[in-house]
Amino acid sequence: MHPWMPDHNPRLRVSSGMATPLRRSVWALGWIGTVLLCPASVGARGPLDFHGSPPSEIAVTISAAKPAKVFTNCDMANRLLGTVAVIGPVDLRRMAVASRRAEETGWPEETNVLGHAHVTRGRDAASYRLGLTPDGLLLFEDLLAQRTFAMDAADCQSLLDPLMGYLGDLDADPDVPHAEVVALPPPYRRSPIVLDSATIRDRLNGGRKSNLPETQRYLPDEHLFVRLPEGYSPRTPAGLIVWIDASKSGRPPEVFNLAADKLGCIMVGAAEAGNGRLSTDRYQLGLDMVSTISQRYHIDPERVYVTGISGGGRISSGLVACFPDVFTGAVPIVGLNAYKHVPLGDGRFVVMGFGRPKASSWRLLREHRIAPMTGPLDFNYREMVNAVRIMTGDGLEVRLFEYEDMAHTLPTAERFVEALTWVDAEHAESRADATEHADKLLDGYLARFGDAEVTTEPQQRLLERVVDTAPWSAPAWRACEILGLTRPPEAPGAPETPAITDETPGTP
Repeated sequence: MHPWMPDHNPRLRVSSGMATPLRRSVWALGWIGTVLLCPASVGARGPLDFHGSPPSEIAVTISAAKPAKVFTNCDMANRLLGTVAVIGPVDLRRMAVASRRAEETGWPEETNVLGHAHVTRGRDAASYRLGLTPDGLLLFEDLLAQRTFAMDAADCQSLLDPLMGYLGDLDADPDVPHAEVVALPPPYRRSPIVLDSATIRDRLNGGRKSNLPETQRYLPDEHLFVRLPEGYSPRTPAGLIVWIDASKSGRPPEVFNLAADKLGCIMVGAAEAGNGRLSTDRYQLGLDMVSTISQRYHIDPERVYVTGISGGGRISSGLVACFPDVFTGAVPIVGLNAYKHVPLGDGRFVVMGFGRPKASSWRLLREHRIAPMTGPLDFNYREMVNAVRIMTGDGLEVRLFEYEDMAHTLPTAERFVEALTWVDAEHAESRADATEHADKLLDGYLARFGDAEVTTEPQQRLLERVVDTAPWSAPAWRACEILGLTRPPEAPGAPETPAITDETPGTP
């Protein structure tokens, strides 16, 4: 270990245990096992206050060994070393307070086993079996004390968010061919957002009571399609286009291929999820598709887009508006829902498709772009024009792409490229600027130090800055090579841990 590399980072660390594919997907929940045991062990103290130690001094890994290094502000470098999250003390304390509601429970048969967590606190260590119940409870079984505790997954969002990311081998070939729509082999991964009655009220109806039924989807019965863009490599995060079909097909249309390849986007769709399907199932499958693809492939969470045609366009507009923490842009095609009644200009109006998002979601939505597509020959044209007028009047970044000869059909390939490029433009510009800046930083470093072994703390900080400026870019990879970052070897005796799936009987 280099002299400037601390062997203790005063934050919570979560490691992927990069040694095996099965263990990679269960890293994120381990620290909560520590939280959940505390009510029985520390009495009146807070759940993370072990003998007076603040929560920032608890480290968690999901392999048998602690990571050799942890970079404070360099997520890519940590990822290459097997540490997939560094949770700061503010989030830790917030989740510790929520964990006081944890209750001791049993381990139902239908629980989906996530794997094992190995928790270290100083020289102490403990192991937990982790599980997720169909109703969204996280279970933690202390393997030594044989006690299980449950906590609402909704209380762990800041920890669950990074769990959705890709944890596979960054140099591995993809499991499906490039530039071809193919059936995505199961198992599929359910979203941590489940459309039960409370979530429907909170997300789809602006916090007001809703009559929409809860989702009835059962993922083992679903069928997904995927298409990787030309040249996809997990070394560079891809964009994602979620397709919401109006028909039963679910296959992403060929007309999207040009845009997907040009912008480097993976496409995914679900069969039997057309207009005849329960709307909450279609919303749920949109969320599940993001979770599934994000686990299989390296996705940029800032470039998760959704599109659909007709009724699918309406669902796509609801997904980006009601789940702006998941979807960062949308291209609704000849179908658009709004959060207000939309007048048609002849005394009639179309009832709002969803409730106005709550304040926190609204703030996020204002940062995203929505590009509805239509034309005067489309029977939804007048409604879409007026809906766009309402949204732009409320400060949303919505641009109508209308074409004189467009009816109630898919756009041409070139027109879809135009719309999606506008949606993606701010992210593309930001990435280009960051990469250019990282290149300059790297050039300055090489001119001063060359590419010899890093031996001083200033050298490391400069290279960390390159990586943090433009993660996963060419200069970031070069900086990581100079730093000598490697994945940790497989720890002997580390337990095998299954990936998060919906194969367990009884899982929704």
